[in-house]
Amino acid sequence: MHRRGLLGALALSAPAIRSASAQAVDRWPSRELQLVTGFGPGGGTDLIARAVAAHMEKALGVSVVVRNTPGAGGTLGPARIAQSKPDGYTFGLVGLSALVVAPLTMDLPYRPWESFDFLACTSELRIGLPVGSSLPQVRTLADFIAEARRRTLTFASTNPGSAVSFFDLQRLAGIQMTYVQIPSITEAATQVAGGHIDSYTGTSEMIGLAKGGSVRMLASASVDRWPEFPGVPTLIEQGFETATRQPIIWAGPAGLPLPIRDRLEAALLAAAQDPEVLVRQQTASIAPRPMGRVAAMEMMREVRPGVEAALAAAGMVRRR
Repeated sequence: MHRRGLLGALALSAPAIRSASAQAVDRWPSRELQLVTGFGPGGGTDLIARAVAAHMEKALGVSVVVRNTPGAGGTLGPARIAQSKPDGYTFGLVGLSALVVAPLTMDLPYRPWESFDFLACTSELRIGLPVGSSLPQVRTLADFIAEARRRTLTFASTNPGSAVSFFDLQRLAGIQMTYVQIPSITEAATQVAGGHIDSYTGTSEMIGLAKGGSVRMLASASVDRWPEFPGVPTLIEQGFETATRQPIIWAGPAGLPLPIRDRLEAALLAAAQDPEVLVRQQTASIAPRPMGRVAAMEMMREVRPGVEAALAAAGMVRRR
């Protein structure tokens, strides 16, 4: 009787449990959201995160707090997302470095494709190839390559994935450079402007430095030219078939309730197309790339083989 009574009580409580869960989904969001990014403040990724957070606050009616979690090649933020409760209150940026590059170079506390529920893509960072005071005589990409044939130059990025074109350039131009991984893109910019490192994967922070004369941009390492530097051609236009793709992909932890996942996707896409967000992106030369989760994953599958090949050719893939 006791066993039958217990089973009966559990059967009676099941609808109540399901009802409570459904109510939590219906009430979402009822408190603050955590937007996690794996990079420090000041760069293009941080700018996008804060612009999107501001729009989502207005659309959802709750605070959206940006949590910068830099370190470990951009994987600490995704790890924090993957380990969060899948209730829709923690989400953030899970980009190329976390999904494609990190599995090739380090052990991870998450499974790149299984630990997340992907939401959308909003934007794509442009990458530039600048030089600073360590190369005062270098004015063109040809000058840069000639100097790299005379001595070993250094270049920096926050993770190898943002430096794909630099690795490709070494192979395509027949030069050798030393790669330096730095936690913050603003620190990399400071090191190049000060002459301590020769080049880096410049993003939005480079615009002010270039206009102020602290660095000179030699090429766009992206698929298109930068609007701020229309006279500076891409690497492809200068005869080197390579482009670094840096899509901004958003995700939550695996197991998000589908209604919440759909609402987050819709909120992100609405933010990506908001005029104010677009203006903020354009001022930082960040390309708008709004696409839903299905299209975003298709794009990542297309980009992935080229990234893996570039890193393997550069010797960046660890031996297992």
